[in-house]
Amino acid sequence: MLLAWPALTAAQVALTPQEQAWVRAHPVLTMALDQFNPPIAFRRADSEGSYAGACYDYAELVARKTGLKFRYQGSTWDQALTKGMAHEVDGVLCARDRPERRSSLNFSLPYLELPIAMATRPDHAATHMLGDYAHQRVAVVRNTARVPVLKARCPDCELVEVDSSQDGMARVQQGAADAYFDDLPVVQRAIGQGAPLKIALLYYYSEAATIRLALRNDAPELLSIIDKGVAAITADEHALIRARWLAAAEGTPVQRELALTPAQRAWLAAHPVLRVAVDSGRAPVEWRGEDGALHGISLDFLHRVEEQLGVRFELLPARDVADELSRIEQRQVDLVSAISHTPGRAGFMLVTEPYLSTPVVIFAGTATPPIGGLAGLSGQRVAVAARTGVADVLPHDWPGIAMVPVSNFRAGTELLRNGKVHAVVGPLLTGTHQLVELGATDVRVAGETDYRYQIGIGVRSDWPELLPILDAALAAIPKSEREAFRQNWSTVHYAHDIDYRPLGALLLAVLVAVTFIVQLRVMVKRRTAELQQEVAARRAREAEIQELNAELEQRVTARTAELRQANDDLRVAAEQLLQTEKVASLGRLVAGIAHELSTPLGSALTASTTLKAHVDSFARALATGQLKRSAADTFVGQCQQATEIIERNTFRAAGLIDNFKELAVDQASVRRRVFPLRRTVEEVIASHHNAWKHRGHHIALEVAPDIELDSFPGPLAQVLSNLLENSLVHGFEGRKGGHVQIRGQRQDERVLLTYTDDGKGIPAEYRNKIYDPFFTTRLGQGGSGLGLYIVQTLVTGVLGGTITLQGEPGAGTLFQISLPLKAPQLTEHNASGAHGMVALPDASGPAPVQAPV
Repeated sequence: MLLAWPALTAAQVALTPQEQAWVRAHPVLTMALDQFNPPIAFRRADSEGSYAGACYDYAELVARKTGLKFRYQGSTWDQALTKGMAHEVDGVLCARDRPERRSSLNFSLPYLELPIAMATRPDHAATHMLGDYAHQRVAVVRNTARVPVLKARCPDCELVEVDSSQDGMARVQQGAADAYFDDLPVVQRAIGQGAPLKIALLYYYSEAATIRLALRNDAPELLSIIDKGVAAITADEHALIRARWLAAAEGTPVQRELALTPAQRAWLAAHPVLRVAVDSGRAPVEWRGEDGALHGISLDFLHRVEEQLGVRFELLPARDVADELSRIEQRQVDLVSAISHTPGRAGFMLVTEPYLSTPVVIFAGTATPPIGGLAGLSGQRVAVAARTGVADVLPHDWPGIAMVPVSNFRAGTELLRNGKVHAVVGPLLTGTHQLVELGATDVRVAGETDYRYQIGIGVRSDWPELLPILDAALAAIPKSEREAFRQNWSTVHYAHDIDYRPLGALLLAVLVAVTFIVQLRVMVKRRTAELQQEVAARRAREAEIQELNAELEQRVTARTAELRQANDDLRVAAEQLLQTEKVASLGRLVAGIAHELSTPLGSALTASTTLKAHVDSFARALATGQLKRSAADTFVGQCQQATEIIERNTFRAAGLIDNFKELAVDQASVRRRVFPLRRTVEEVIASHHNAWKHRGHHIALEVAPDIELDSFPGPLAQVLSNLLENSLVHGFEGRKGGHVQIRGQRQDERVLLTYTDDGKGIPAEYRNKIYDPFFTTRLGQGGSGLGLYIVQTLVTGVLGGTITLQGEPGAGTLFQISLPLKAPQLTEHNASGAHGMVALPDASGPAPVQAPV
């Protein structure tokens, strides 16, 4: 009988006069039920042999609401259904609507839905689908709706039909069956009472889950009355009945069947094999192992979807994300196993709802201070995997970051560890896993970003029919199984919020059933044992990682010592090469001045030789007495002309020698003095005149004569000489008629020197390397690779200025050099940029710091 709960004191529903008359004419109705199916419906072990269970309470509640009175006949389910079909009773409790039953029975509105569980022995292998039980013996209660479900979804299962749930579970325990298929609450109750079984599979099938009252179909008024009673059941009444009998099943994650339309199933039948691109190097999401097989989180999801849809996925390994996108764009594959949506991909690929999510973070060296966010990377070189979602949006969102595309995270990490990039931006899940595999203890997470990868399955855009099918399959995978997929492969685990709903169910269950507490204790013990095993496994893993880290640190220490020695050797070699470059530069200066001196000295020698001849002729005429006044006048004129030529050319030679002395001393030293900028530039141009005049090149100078610098003319001359040499050797290679313009203009307390040539220019791929030492495009052709390196270090060091490269590649070269009118004092810090020049005393005091030689 129904317990007299206050909330179940039901109000009468409104019946029509015809329905009221029918109730009066049928004061008692006989209802059949399965008396061996606790807690759904069963006979109590008391003296009266009363009935109980969830379906019994629902039947009594409907009877009270409608004014009916039920009398019950207990038996096996098969016998109860047979009585109902023969109209030997008025109805059957806990019935499912099946087509073959409608010839004799009507079915009420549903009042309960129950998932189905597969119970096995504890040592049974893990399963995910009914199809996993092919060729195994599955016990099921005879003539229930679960029998056609098994026949349809596991045609190779060997069915063992039994009379009751107790019989079915006993056969599993005795080894006469491999599994038992029944409603979840029935299996839970048996396990809670000590049955040595486990729940191996939970599933929801609409035709087998929805519970109704089956009624004889020769009394249509009865169906109308019962439906009104079912519809009048309140939410609180549902909750109380479920809490009393079905509390353990509440909130249990259940895999639901796929509600596919006939058109969707036809589409799948027409496409039995789907080609899937899988990244070979994105662990733990997906990668190819040493055994050649593909592994990872996405593969677990793909296998489950493959089982659900009944299709076959042909897995095609790809090099990286860019390769995957290229293949699906060219329709070489149909799916991409793990990809995120971006606007740029929408034209050729659709993406399902995400099944995996991971934040995008910043990785940097352990010695790098915390970066915080992407704003801290402005002006830095940052590695990002090419054609990923971040690579698509980063240049637009953060134009100040110099993005360096790489094939994958591992390649970016190599650049980071080699000092070629400042940081790597990538997904936390992939990055941390691969850092552990690489043993990269010198790399850590240094900052967060606002980006997050929402990873789903990519679908070719011309197959939109497939997208909702895949979404339905992914949604049907239970949360517990999703978490298992992630935990199987993840290095970084996330703590999830505790679900307190079972606690509320526990408190309510304590009030109504002590058996639930016993069941809960068994479940807690089992879960505790599982957690202890998991903790032990994780500790073993951590110990192994610590050993690997210690070994890696030893290797890193040894390698660091080797690199330091190699770096010292390279520094010595660099200094020697710099000295050689200085000597060569001074040699070119001497050669140029010598050539310039040859012209005035030759003219003076010619004039003096001519003058000597005139003097000899004049002396002979005077000795023979043949000297005439006209001859004397001619002789005087010739002497004046010759002496003027000699004087003019010797003055010119003296000026050149003075300039050479000044320039030679300046270029060999870091002597500080006040000097006019234009004169220094002219002296540098003059020293290069010999090399330039035979090649048809032209140098234009626009520098105001009143600009004076209190600085170091030697380093400045070296800078201009190297720039002219670069233009001559590189910019004007293979051509004549080149133009160079040197402009100087004062800007407050600074002067801006602009050096421009119309040569070949510097290619874009070299612009980030031109100031690197030993970088040259003329390797093996006499180029040392130190010219612009010396320029940059002299400008930013001794001269205290800045240098920038402007202009477009292929349109000549433009350098802008900004210098202070008064250079900073020479210190140990900036003297290292003098590259071997000797420091001489300036006019104001003692010698500055001696630069290294």
